[in-house]
Amino acid sequence: MSIPSDLTITLYSNPACPYVHRALTTLHELSIPFTPVFIDLNTPRPESYLKINPRGTVPALTYTTPSLNNGKPVIINESLIIIYFLTDLFPNHLIPTAGSVEGATERARIAYLIDTWGNKVGSLFLKATLASVNGADAVKEAVDAAVAAIEKEIEPLLEKLEGDGDGPFLGGKDRFTLAEVAIAPFILRTFTQANDDILPSSFKERLLALPNFGKWANEVLKNESLLKDWDVPKFLEGTRRKLQQFKDGAFKPKV
Repeated sequence: MSIPSDLTITLYSNPACPYVHRALTTLHELSIPFTPVFIDLNTPRPESYLKINPRGTVPALTYTTPSLNNGKPVIINESLIIIYFLTDLFPNHLIPTAGSVEGATERARIAYLIDTWGNKVGSLFLKATLASVNGADAVKEAVDAAVAAIEKEIEPLLEKLEGDGDGPFLGGKDRFTLAEVAIAPFILRTFTQANDDILPSSFKERLLALPNFGKWANEVLKNESLLKDWDVPKFLEGTRRKLQQFKDGAFKPKV
């Protein structure tokens, strides 16, 4: 199945942003056509964009269809809301449809993994990256904390349960679920940084050594939808620039 033919989607994005990457991966994974609009995150947002998203963050999505809002654009902001919206457009492999106990259980399992990542782990990956400007001791402390959190919080959630399939993704699925879509952009960025330049390669090696997380992450990072248009040199160049701005006090991320 596919989206209604009269639905037109525009994604306001910047590929450097992992939250945008969630939306892009979903769109590619479900073969949903869309028009991308680039938003420069290094300059003040234009008024035209602030009318779409007053927070000035990305991604934002607008869509039009004759059956809603008199054909005028409808706005959806925030990455998780956007990817849930996209997966609700038609039945697909990323998340089961509502209407059964089995489907509801799978949806809850997906949502809990996403929530656990966001509340228990995600910020620790960013802290590890930022620690790279403060020397080896700071990096080691941040990396140790991130690995410990993955082992404690995420590793158990990837354990195969009775009734799961034999596939490598959550619940033994053979294809991505929405949990992989939501988390993969952050793993991809951290593993790309763990090149003994920004972060030590041992960070990636320790994560890959975890029985469940390691196998899962290794398969996650092979996904074609995730890797579409992924530009490693450009990403690393942008990361180094942001780290220098952070060191100079010009960049103050929320962690």
